[in-house]
Amino acid sequence: MVLFEHKTRVRELAAEFNLSHPAREPLDLAAAIGAKLEYGDLGDKDGAFDPNRNVIFISKTVTLERQRFTMAHEVTHALILADVDLLSDLHDAYQGDDLEEAIEILCNVGASAILVPEAELEALLQKYGRGARAIPRIVKSFTISRPAACVVLAQSLEGKAIVGVLRSKGNMLEVEFSARSSEMRYPLSNGTIIPEDHPAHVALETGLPLTDESYIPFRSGKKMKAVVDAHPEGNVVFVVFTVPEKETRELKP
Repeated sequence: MVLFEHKTRVRELAAEFNLSHPAREPLDLAAAIGAKLEYGDLGDKDGAFDPNRNVIFISKTVTLERQRFTMAHEVTHALILADVDLLSDLHDAYQGDDLEEAIEILCNVGASAILVPEAELEALLQKYGRGARAIPRIVKSFTISRPAACVVLAQSLEGKAIVGVLRSKGNMLEVEFSARSSEMRYPLSNGTIIPEDHPAHVALETGLPLTDESYIPFRSGKKMKAVVDAHPEGNVVFVVFTVPEKETRELKP
């Protein structure tokens, strides 16, 4: 797991960047770090940063919201590379694949902080709470994608929690995207089918928000006790799973 102090430093870099570069569109973000922006077909990737040529590549096939988040992600790569002390700490703390994964996580942290300034997010959460109904509010207020909004909300939560978007497909309800808080050990995989007896199905069928004690249904079939906060909108259910403090770290069969 990424160390707290590394996330804190990346948020500081993002805050410093925001003070001098308040614009949030892809071309403006690239210009802020003196990089050239190029669009193209990147296959299954949303973006990439070439530090040798100082070029940021963005997929032309994704939505504008996704392009903005990807652009902020790649800007964070540049900010990390420019911070010699942070980069040295990261190489000391992580090795191999763990280092690559840590940097990717930190870039998501930085992207969220760039697109959604902390003070503005806190004001929104004070008004709407840190539950599922905050997700679409974050999407609308900051013009970011639903996955990005999940990441933003998850990063603001204390304890073990998962924030997700569930989509109805025929008679099934499955995970479209999810993000976990820093203390949550287990991820909820995209494509996971939500059992029909789960409260999220009730929210979808009734069109009414609800909060209930239930569980997180992992793809493996195992479960973890959690309070489920579900907010339906059309064929989508926004959800926040909060694991009680007394719950053990092990999954239940």
